[in-house]
Amino acid sequence: MSVKAILIGGGLFLLLFGWLCFTGNRIKEGLKQKYPPLGQMVDVGGYRLHINCQGHYEENTPTIVMEAAEFSLSWALVQSEVAGFTRVCTYDRAGLGWSEAGPDPRTATNIVKELHTLLEQSGVEPPYVLVGHSKGGMYVRMYAHEYPGEVVGVVLVDSSHEEQELRFPEAITELNQKGRKQTTGLLNIVRPLNSIGLVTPILKNNSNVLLSTLPESVREMGLAVALKDTFLKTVVAETEALEDTFAQVREAKITTLGEMPLIVLTAVDQFDTLEGQVSAEDVEQLKKIVYELQVELSGLSSNGKLVLVEGSGHHIQVERPEVVIDAIREVVETLRR
Repeated sequence: MSVKAILIGGGLFLLLFGWLCFTGNRIKEGLKQKYPPLGQMVDVGGYRLHINCQGHYEENTPTIVMEAAEFSLSWALVQSEVAGFTRVCTYDRAGLGWSEAGPDPRTATNIVKELHTLLEQSGVEPPYVLVGHSKGGMYVRMYAHEYPGEVVGVVLVDSSHEEQELRFPEAITELNQKGRKQTTGLLNIVRPLNSIGLVTPILKNNSNVLLSTLPESVREMGLAVALKDTFLKTVVAETEALEDTFAQVREAKITTLGEMPLIVLTAVDQFDTLEGQVSAEDVEQLKKIVYELQVELSGLSSNGKLVLVEGSGHHIQVERPEVVIDAIREVVETLRR
């Protein structure tokens, strides 16, 4: 190949590279302008967290505070309905959604302290009914343990359990840990490319797949916050801190939530994705252990109950939002009586 051909090819590559970066950054900026924070940004000690409250406060009625796995937007279908009968607040943990990055490590202890400060600084007064999905279920139980006078009810939506990876079949635990390493490895590759806008067009064109855990109506909005450099960095940080979070919650020894209303929602159709990755025997054993763990969670309160949710995978609030809405309504009505 001649020097001239190499130079032309190199020039075309640089032009294409520059065009992709320019286009990607323009898309990112456009989405940022199109989707400003839904709620208010509140200083919690040198950085701001995003909190979005809807509905009206009524005397003798608790405020619902919702803790997501990653996106506060995952509660979109639930929050709009719950706002019809009480005040309900969603928020983004530091570095996620519209919230600014906070200090590491992104473990349960630090996350709970940040939420407490956020609620104080934003004027959202207790009592609270806390609603937590997935690992968010561990965070809300830690909150209720650390600030028991503020919490009067809990709804757990397919919540993680601090002992799950100690009690799952070995093949399942290894699969989970491998999956987390693969996720963090991939995101660490994507992050620098995203920072210069190079992967934005790809992410935008595949947003329905990448953001399938969000309601379809808010996926473009979710893309706007997922493209932030702090978001990808924080997902990595929370994922890498998950084993420490498990350990912190175990060390807290949360053995009771007293007599407060507690509803534990558990998806029964979430194991299909494991087919072909582990043995059928391991899957059956996993189902048994998950059920036992969820029963244990429902037993944390003398006024607790377990609800098995059919027709839904892990994200019940997206796939069966009416079940979550009914559970919150039941807790609120119990407290109003």
